Amino acid sequence: MRQVRNQRGQTVLLAYVTVIVLTVLGGSLLNSSLAAHRQSQLQKSHLDVFYLAEGGLEDAIAQFSNGIANFQVDPQTAQYPAVGTITTNFADGSTAISTIAQAEAVQRTIIDPDGLSIFVKNYHITTTAQHPTNNTITATLHQIVARRLIYTFQHAVFYDKDLEWLPGPDMTLSGRVHSNHDIYLGANSVLTVDSEYLRAAGNIYNKRKDNNTVPVGQVQIKKAASNPVTYPAMAGLDSSSGTWVTESQTRWNGTVKSGVHGVAEQSVPVVGSTNPGGFYDTNADVKIVNGTVTQGGVTLVEGVDIPLGTVQTVTTFYNNREGKTIKMTNLDIAKLAGGSYDSRTYTNHLPSNGLLYTTRSDASASQEPGIRLINGAEIKRTGGVTIASNDPVYVQGDYNTISKKPVAVIADAMNLLSGNWNDANSTNNTLSARSATSTTFNAAFIAGVDTTTSGNYNGGLENYPRLHESWTGQTLTIRGSFVSLWNSQIATGTWKYGAQGSNSQYTAPIRNWNYDTSFSSGTSMPPFTPWAVEIRKGAWWKQ
Repeated sequence: MRQVRNQRGQTVLLAYVTVIVLTVLGGSLLNSSLAAHRQSQLQKSHLDVFYLAEGGLEDAIAQFSNGIANFQVDPQTAQYPAVGTITTNFADGSTAISTIAQAEAVQRTIIDPDGLSIFVKNYHITTTAQHPTNNTITATLHQIVARRLIYTFQHAVFYDKDLEWLPGPDMTLSGRVHSNHDIYLGANSVLTVDSEYLRAAGNIYNKRKDNNTVPVGQVQIKKAASNPVTYPAMAGLDSSSGTWVTESQTRWNGTVKSGVHGVAEQSVPVVGSTNPGGFYDTNADVKIVNGTVTQGGVTLVEGVDIPLGTVQTVTTFYNNREGKTIKMTNLDIAKLAGGSYDSRTYTNHLPSNGLLYTTRSDASASQEPGIRLINGAEIKRTGGVTIASNDPVYVQGDYNTISKKPVAVIADAMNLLSGNWNDANSTNNTLSARSATSTTFNAAFIAGVDTTTSGNYNGGLENYPRLHESWTGQTLTIRGSFVSLWNSQIATGTWKYGAQGSNSQYTAPIRNWNYDTSFSSGTSMPPFTPWAVEIRKGAWWKQ
């Protein structure tokens, strides 16, 4: 019996010991688990705050580049902001604080392979983020960026949205082509891109956007540095091709690049810059508002300061595309520049700083406002003139063809009228009554376009200038730049083509269009040419 009791006692003791050991081990394991959990949570918190700092850094870059593009930040600034910091607010209530300081005092000029000037200056961005629930956890990131400035008018074509280019007849265009989104290329005959710079921040397609069909013609693009020069065809090779990344570089030797090749969006002005009270209005020396002309804030009186008929209001112009009568302001460029009229000699009242702003706010609901530039064959200001409006602009007759100057027109929509235009025939649905004559325009343009939707083409680059006449057999010559930074806000009528019926608008001209190479150096730009701002990232480190 004693032996049995001893065995039982040993068993109980062993059980107690086991419980104690397990308890100790369990506690140790629990503590270890809790420590591991705390470490995991700490690591997650550090990772979270790192991501917050990254987000703040990206936001600071965007605010900086957009601020420069929209004339709110001096592109040569030594520090941004000049006082204080950039604050980025996140949805969870946390924030990141950033400052941007120049890393070099003087910008550099780089000449790219196309011979264009790019103005480069390095900046140092410092961003600090703090954890929303633990202020002892912070992360500070540093990034060196290259701020690159390119005049928008140093492109033959610059689109902020999708660029569609699908001409019917043969068409050739030289100069840089850039889209901040996608590019759609096609032709019914032959489209020749005579440039070593065709870029899209999105994709590049060899098809139509409105219905995804492939036009029957050929798109051929210049192969960079080829000697003799060659123009390999797309022949279906585009961003949807499995070999696009490498084959596009082999075929065109770097001319053609899309988002997968590192092409980035460039910041550009928003449409608000053209509105009354916006950048162009507030900086203009000469303003024409509802027919009243002021210079430097002083009203100019017709017959006293400027010739009679310098500005006229007419309502006999009918726009078939819009289906509305246009309440038009006619601006006679020659008369505004002064000279001898009505036995008097008038002073030149073209803007002293080269910027003229004009708008109308008195059109009725059944009308549409418009600005028309007439008698502009010679621009009598050495440094050229930029005319800006939030309304659709119509340019009638040869423009800037005598002693060509750096000239630009900025508008809600760009309408070109030949020297043969007559308002009296604008309502005639027979296009033969609106026959154009060959006309030349030497100007850079910024204007809105429509958005292509399924089954509804916006007209593409080939119809960027809106036409209202029968141009068959006539030559439309343009030397300049085609820039589209926004959708039209006022002239929103849809594009149509044809010579029959109530929607008759125009027939296509012989397009003799090309880039104005005098813009290439950046030293002979139209006044107040806006920047396209590109940010390229360099070295970065964590503090």
